Formats: sequence, structure tokens, C-alpha cells
Amino acid sequence: MATYLLLYVVAWIAITHTAGWDLSFLESMRVGAGLHLIVAVPTLLVAVCAVTVHRRMDVVRFRVLLAIALSVFAWPLMAASTPEPLAFQAMAQVAFAALIPAPLLPEDWVGEAR
Repeated sequence: MATYLLLYVVAWIAITHTAGWDLSFLESMRVGAGLHLIVAVPTLLVAVCAVTVHRRMDVVRFRVLLAIALSVFAWPLMAASTPEPLAFQAMAQVAFAALIPAPLLPEDWVGEAR
């Protein structure tokens, strides 16, 4: 969870510095904090559930499918006036899918090692 929180904060810092909004840094970060409930909470729920039940699929394939699934939760940012929020949040979602331990409990692994 700390990894995702760090990625989320870094993404919003990048958004505040690159988006051409007429908001101050703190106002932009407040927008990011407000979107945290809509974007981050479902992302964490899906990710934790997915890595908990993941036992057979190849890890690379699992991470790609998880990244696609997590990118869907960036949908509220499609309404932004600039493309930066959606792009940076989608990158944070993909980075989280690449960094999350899969499977969560390696001793339960039943798949083949390749």
C-alpha cells in the first residue's frame, strides 16, 4: 500500500507541475487527494485481491493483465482539461502493477517456473 501511495503522490506532483491549470500547487494536490477515494481505493482492492488468488498464471502475463485492469480506474481523469492527469495516473497504475509482489504468498505457488 505504501508503494501505491508513493506512486500516487509522485504522479500528482508531476501533474501539478506539467498541467497548465490556474491552480496553485496546494489546490492541485487537494484535487488529487479528493480523487484518491475514486482512483486509489478501487485500485488497491483489485490489486490485493488479484495477487492473493494468483497462483498459476505466468507472472509477466499476470502483471500485464493487472496493469490493464488497474488502468481502467483512471477513468475520472478523462474529464480533465489537459491530458497530463490521465497519462501520469495511468503510468502510476502500470508501475504499481509492475512492482506489486505476485504472487503475494510465494509458498502457495502451483505454476511452473519459466
